[in-house]
Formats: sequence, C-alpha cells, structure tokens
Amino acid sequence: MAKVEIENVHKNYGAKEDAVKGATFTCEDGELVVLLGPSGCGKTTTLRMITGLETITSGTIKVGGKIVNDLTPQQRNVAMAFETYALYPPLTVYDNIAFPLHVMNLTKEDVDKRVRKVAESLSITDILNNYPDSLAGGQKQRVSLARALVREPTVFLMDEPLSHVDADVRYRARAEIKHMQATSNATVIYVTHDQVEAVALADRVIVMDLGVIQQIGTPADLYNRPANLFVAGFIGEPPMNLIPCKIEISENQLTLAIKSDEQIKLRYTDKDLSPSVLEVLQKYSGKEIVLGIRPQKLNIAQASKEQKNGTLPAKLIVHEFLGKSGIAQVEVDHTMLECVTPPVIPYKEGDTVCLTAHFEDLIIFDPATTQRITY
Repeated sequence: MAKVEIENVHKNYGAKEDAVKGATFTCEDGELVVLLGPSGCGKTTTLRMITGLETITSGTIKVGGKIVNDLTPQQRNVAMAFETYALYPPLTVYDNIAFPLHVMNLTKEDVDKRVRKVAESLSITDILNNYPDSLAGGQKQRVSLARALVREPTVFLMDEPLSHVDADVRYRARAEIKHMQATSNATVIYVTHDQVEAVALADRVIVMDLGVIQQIGTPADLYNRPANLFVAGFIGEPPMNLIPCKIEISENQLTLAIKSDEQIKLRYTDKDLSPSVLEVLQKYSGKEIVLGIRPQKLNIAQASKEQKNGTLPAKLIVHEFLGKSGIAQVEVDHTMLECVTPPVIPYKEGDTVCLTAHFEDLIIFDPATTQRITY
C-alpha cells in the first residue's frame, strides 16, 4: 500500500471560484481517511482528481511518494468504487468483478479464488450468474464495491459506495470495509455525506464545505473540539445547540446572557473556571459570542425558584421516546434547544424545567470569524 499526499490542490471548471480551494492533506500508508461534507462541497471532485478522472488546475498529488499529476488512472494503480455503480451490462456479476483481474493477466484459478472470496464477504454469491439489469440498487452497489476490493490495489478510493444499500446490508458492508482495511493494512480514502458512516469508519475525518477543508481530525476531535461553527453544526446527532449570547466577566464571575432576552443568564464562578480561562475570555467581555453545547451534555432537571450557577430556566415543548434514550425539545425565551434524556422523564409538555450544563462541556465561538475560541 502507499501514502497519498495532496498539496495545495485547486480545481476550477471555468467559474469565478474554484470548486476545490487549496486542499492539503495526507492519507498515511494503511490509514482510512473519510472526506465528509454536504453535497457540492468538493469531496467527490477531490477524490476524482486523486484517481486521475479529473485533471487538477494546480497543486501536487503524490501516491507512494511519486507525483502522479500527469499519470493515467491505470498508471496510478488505484481502485475506485462509484456511487453510480459503473457496471458492464453485457457481463454477469462474476465477470464484472473478475474484469480487472483479467486485465492483470492472473490465472483462472487465482481469479476465481479472489472473486468468490470478495463475493462471500459482501453476501452476493447467490447472484454471481446474474446480469446487472436484473439487480436491485443495493445489489449493484455491492457488486461495484466488490470489483474495487478484488483488485488489491495500492489505494482504494470509494465514492459513496453504500449510499443505495439497504440499512441492514449497509451495516454489514461497512463492517466488512473496516475489517478489510484493518486486516490488509490498505490505504483507503472514502467519500460520504453521512456523518454516522464517517465516524464509524474513519481513522481521521476531513470535513469540507464550499471547496475548503474546514477541519482534519479524529472523530473524537471533531465531536469534542470542532474548529468552527460549520463543523459544530455538521457533526453530531442530534446537532450541537448553538446559542447567540453576550459574555460578561466581572469579579471572577462569567455570565452568558441569551441574546434574545438578556435577563436570562447562564452563570459560572471562579470555582468552575480556571484563571487561564478567565484570562482568555476577558477580552470578549461585553461582546457577542456563540455558545455551543451538545444535546448529550445538556441535562434537564426539576425547576427551582432560585437559579443556581450553570442552570437555565426553560419550558418543555416535546419529549420523544427513542427506546434506550429520549430527546427533549425545550424553549429558553424563544430559543429552541435539544437535550438527550433518559427514555422516560417525570415532566410533561408545557412544564417549567431547569437546564444544567457544566462549564467544561461548553464550547464558545467567535461569531465574526466563526472559529472556536481556545482556552
């Protein structure tokens, strides 16, 4: 396998703005990296430039330390599984999977061994004699994936390979991709818009938006330390609560006033805050910030007459039972927040409740730059 290096790569289709703007990242040898982002963010274009199906406007792409900018896809020795299947209608499933092996001039026995092994792992042995036109969408997707896996190339490039697979098969196929990568030490770059899929598969995730890489990190990095408001809102299910606030620091006390009604405040004292935190946030005192908190870190409790530090009064709007857990939607002066709860809670819709949050679970963003404030 090989390391893939992307250095300041741009792609322009003749428009005023580049579709990909200075992408720079490395996928280490044996690493599974996921390109994640919404539709049109540039992730598939980036993948197609790596495989050689798109020419780059500027920058450098290296595979195994070798610059491949001007090499054909065949010369790069990479395999790509497409969202759109790209199967050959006149060939059976078996022959579709075997096609790249015949090009490699492998023996008939080796071809058969590889085809049946990958077909078994993806649960498609029963359709090896079928033709693509007779297959369902999920089956076609698995055949396309099998054709990429069977090659054992230098690098696997996968563009939404499970997007049309049924949920139960998707789980198994996802596990198979992870197992294949771990056991073969393959280098894999995987494109998806599904954050759950990204978190389940990736060693590291590259989040893109509008052609720009927003953050690179482990799933835990993205979840706990999002670089900016886009990543904070895109990663996590349910998404992070983002609340416009005004920050005040006085006499070693930090107050976050909800922007829509500055009478509603979240307070913390120096018992909750380290001196370094107060020092960093002091320069934001009197200014507007955006407060972020994960629904999993926001707790719902019985309303209290006296507001304590780290609490907010709220009204329960609706509670959803989800089996192992629940989700409550609560209102804090016209600001809707979500919190993950036990499956059953002792409150009903319309009740006044109390929200509690530890300061270490809060993330503060600068609304002018959208970046997370580090302290």
